Amino acid sequence: MSPQPAVATSSAPAHSHLFVSTALDTWITEQAAAFARDVQIDDTAYRRLDPEYYAWLRSRMLLAKKAASTGQIGIDAFDELRHRFNTIHQWALDRFGEEALIAAARGFGHCEYHPPVAEPEPQNRAIVPACPDRNTVVVSPGSAALVDAIRDRAFAMGWTHETLYQTRGSLRFPLGSDYGLVCYLKPGDRIGDVTMHSIEIILPNNIRQRFYNPNVDQPWIRRVSREKS
Repeated sequence: MSPQPAVATSSAPAHSHLFVSTALDTWITEQAAAFARDVQIDDTAYRRLDPEYYAWLRSRMLLAKKAASTGQIGIDAFDELRHRFNTIHQWALDRFGEEALIAAARGFGHCEYHPPVAEPEPQNRAIVPACPDRNTVVVSPGSAALVDAIRDRAFAMGWTHETLYQTRGSLRFPLGSDYGLVCYLKPGDRIGDVTMHSIEIILPNNIRQRFYNPNVDQPWIRRVSREKS
């Protein structure tokens, strides 16, 4: 459902966008319009870097520096954080400029800013039923109702019944591309934007993820067909 993390470099294309976790993990995309401001990959939440988020990350680094000076964290651990932040700092400097970063730091409200937070996977959610068929997902009536509410819109945009409702795949969930949108919805989730390319899943903490339509070309993927000889 999401791209894989990638290390930020200051030599990335000018039109690329950097997403950063609170632990300073990073990944870069040139297709930022396909993603929400916050994106979760596995158990890590990332946010698209902007001057305000940079100011928050900088404030965390100042706290980490104080913690290192008093022995609360190790020097090696702090050096690793500093190395990661320096790369992010250079990227922000190249994209936003020094004046914008200074202005964001001066006007930053520490108590008012809410960083991205990963949504934990519910431990009591049964993904597969207690039966020999281990490739079938059990979905709740609430999840099915969410899909029902956007079904007609989705069909009009080219989504199929299988891409929305299929609960059985050739591989065990979540492997493969057989499982429909309904399998990825959990209690408390909402559905946001519905487009030909993707359907937005809004988690209870307002982190936004996207379920991509496997039957259409995505902006970063093009199918190549072999010409008959």
